[in-house]
Amino acid sequence: PESPRWLAKVGRQKEFEIALQRLRGRDADVSLEAAEIKDFIETIDKLPKAGIQDLFSRSYIGPVIIGAGLMVFQQFAGINGILFYASETFVSAGFDSGNLGTILMACIQLPLTTLGALLMDRSGRKPLLLVSTSGLIVGTLMSAVSFYLKVHGILPEQVPIITLTSILVHQKSLCFAQQVTRCLSELFSTLNPFVI
Repeated sequence: PESPRWLAKVGRQKEFEIALQRLRGRDADVSLEAAEIKDFIETIDKLPKAGIQDLFSRSYIGPVIIGAGLMVFQQFAGINGILFYASETFVSAGFDSGNLGTILMACIQLPLTTLGALLMDRSGRKPLLLVSTSGLIVGTLMSAVSFYLKVHGILPEQVPIITLTSILVHQKSLCFAQQVTRCLSELFSTLNPFVI
């Protein structure tokens, strides 16, 4: 987007002033803000330019390992298997059709992801990640128990409900765990305070 700050950064001064004036209003005095933006851009231009090799420097290697580790280990949560085989899982658990469970999974994902974002801002990242990890474990164990009960013929009428609940718990917990990407943006933004 051609924001005033971006226009100033690429050297389009006339367009920068017009865009800033349009943004603040026709009667607003933007001279002080324009000077601050230009000063900020000059400060950034004086900073050394970063390259890919800088990611592996001593000051960045820790956050890079943490960020990459969070993203890699998140792939072991098992959501791909659950989503790809949801219909078959529900049918093998005893549902007449896998559509009910799949529809419930789809309906619950958006509100719970939104709830996870709101909770993250209130409770913090670490507690939310710990709770979501615990939920992933509980959901996986519940799923295992439901199929154990089915194989051994114990409570056959309850197996579909336990399976649905376990998958919903797993997915709800994963919705909260998806907030890892917000953690990464905050982790890397603290390394260079002059990022635009």
